This record gives sequence, C-alpha cells and structure tokens, in this order.
Amino acid sequence: MKHFGRGFVGVAAGAALLSTLLAAPTVAAAPVPPGRAPSQCVSTVPVSDIAALTDPQGIDTFDDARARIAELRQLLTRSDDYRGTFVLAFDEILELTGPTLDSGIYDDPEWASALAVEVVRLYLSSWHEYVTGGTPAPHWANALALAEQCDRSPGRILLGSIVAHLVIDFPEALVTIGSTPQHTRDFYTFGEALVDAAPAIASEFDATYGVDLGPFFTGWFAGNLFGKTETTTFMFQSARTAAWVNNFGLQNPATAGVTRIEMNLAVDAASVVLDGMEQTGII
Repeated sequence: MKHFGRGFVGVAAGAALLSTLLAAPTVAAAPVPPGRAPSQCVSTVPVSDIAALTDPQGIDTFDDARARIAELRQLLTRSDDYRGTFVLAFDEILELTGPTLDSGIYDDPEWASALAVEVVRLYLSSWHEYVTGGTPAPHWANALALAEQCDRSPGRILLGSIVAHLVIDFPEALVTIGSTPQHTRDFYTFGEALVDAAPAIASEFDATYGVDLGPFFTGWFAGNLFGKTETTTFMFQSARTAAWVNNFGLQNPATAGVTRIEMNLAVDAASVVLDGMEQTGII
C-alpha cells in the first residue's frame, strides 16, 4: 500500500482537521462566566464510582460498551460537571449505532461492532488511568484535564474530546481490530451515526450546558459544500478519511512512527483553532 505513505498521511491528518475547524460558521454561544469556582464544573461524584465505570475489564460486546457509557451519562451529565460533555455526545452516537449493527447495512457487522467496542474501550481505559493515578494516553490526559478547568467553555471541552476521538482513537481502534481496504464502505457507513446524532447532541448539550452548538454541528456534519452553510459533510468526511488513511499508516512499520507524530500534531493544531473559537465566543 505505497499510496498510504508519509506525505499523504501528513496532508490528510493536518489539513483536513484545520480546514474543518477553520471553516466553522460564526454562531452565538453562551459567554463563559469568569472566575468559576472548581465546584461549579466538577461535581462531588465519588472518584471510586467513576473508576468502577471506566474500568475496561468486562467490556467485550457492544451492549457492554453501550451500558457503561449510558451509566456514565446518568452519573455525570449535569450542568455542574463538565466531565459529562463528551459522555453525552458519545451516548447519543452509540444509541444510533446499536440498531444498525443488526440491520444488514454492513458487509461485516462483526467488524463494525468490534470498532464500536474498541473506541469505547480506548476512551474508558484512559479515563480509568486518569482517575486512578495511572498513565492515560496523552490526548485523553489533556482532554480530561481540560474538563476540570472551570473557566473554559463546555463547548470547547466537548469539541476537544471529539477531535481526540476522531484523530487518535479511531485510527488506533481500526488497527486493533484488523481493518483492511475491504472494510472501507463499512467504515464510512459506521461514521454516519455521528452525523445522524448531531441534532440530538446539540439539543441535549444546549439543555444541559447552555451552549448552542447546533449551527456548528449543522455546518460541520450536515451542510452542503455548495449551499448556504460554510462547513459541510464533505469536511467531516475529510476528517474521517484522515483517520482511515492513518490506520494504514500505523499498520505499516515503515510509516507507523511518522503517522503517530502527525496525528498528534493534528490534535495540537486543532486545539489552537478551538482555543481561538472559544475566545471569540463561537463555541
């Protein structure tokens, strides 16, 4: 697979994420109240409860994965706990993913189920390490630490986690489950759950955290490149394509190292753009 070489991987990882984020529509978001006390964004939920639910042991099936995320949502999705921001979104996505696994839309439904389980395991494993004093993956260590900073916008925290999920976890999960070029159609079908979940995520997020991300999600996931919105499904497709390409870059020993570096650089670049959006009130 020479066409999955270093140059294309770098372009896909960096350019796709930056173009996606830079083209986001300017929308009104709730202002970030200055000087929040820590108790206003990290609730008193016992750490032991979070540690138990994030323990990846016993997550072997989609139902296992779905149940863990649903329990975490029930525990943490509240206005005084920013740690629930991504859990809310992930739960909405999995709610739509589940029924598709037995619907006949996948050529390899076992592969699709394995992908869903693995991305949940990667997320929960890092969170478990984070709360138990272990060593989480750096992208999740940063995202989870951000969720404890009460002067940040909940929208910024959510989108930072989505970037970590798409840019790092997806390629890593794809490698783990043994993805091949024959899974290409299933991979893009799988990603449609995120597109379909966008309206529900935006609605629930606004109701819980008071930040309206509807216009952003509409533009990023469901817009029309040649229509009225500035961001598009095409741009989200670019981010997904980067994940798919990087999966093969990681599988190739000759490109694995540079692929991982470029994935991390893409997250760093996206973080800079997201910080700017937060400062200007877009998210």
